[in-house]
Amino acid sequence: MHLGTRPPPGLAPPEPGGPARDWHVGDKMSLSLRLAGEWDSGTSSVPDACVCTALRTLTRFVTRPMERMLAGHGITLTEFQIMVTLHESSTSGLALTRRLRIHAAPVSRALASLRERGVVTRASNKRLARWSLTDSGRMHLELLDLLWREVDATTREALGREFVDRVIALVDQLPKTLPPEHPGWSD
Repeated sequence: MHLGTRPPPGLAPPEPGGPARDWHVGDKMSLSLRLAGEWDSGTSSVPDACVCTALRTLTRFVTRPMERMLAGHGITLTEFQIMVTLHESSTSGLALTRRLRIHAAPVSRALASLRERGVVTRASNKRLARWSLTDSGRMHLELLDLLWREVDATTREALGREFVDRVIALVDQLPKTLPPEHPGWSD
């Protein structure tokens, strides 16, 4: 079975401007979707490229410099987001999951890691107790802020103002809570 974007040997490719998939392999039709960013083409055809996988690929590519910078300081991107949120005000773990729009498990792991390193503290062991940055955490975040500015400026320049403004506007419009979790979902 052929899953690539080119037809199997011996079959002609689709006509330019025609349907993306009009060849068959044996008695099975090949997939109608294709991933953007092929190695062997200059640009991806908009009508048949999978937008979700294109956005995921773009996200990984765009966030890589930020993740590398943070990793050099022993911080993950989720931990950084938590630190920035706690810099605004102390809050509960549940409020963090809502603010960051990620599930509780990665937030809990990140908080535990940050607490172990003395970056955050918890008011009590009660379930909805508020988390806050320690003085050490605030100093660490101030250092990261200086480095973040350069990474953010480079990213904004690479993506262009209109795209950046649109992405931020879309994120601002996202629901404040996540849909119910289903088996197989991950963050």
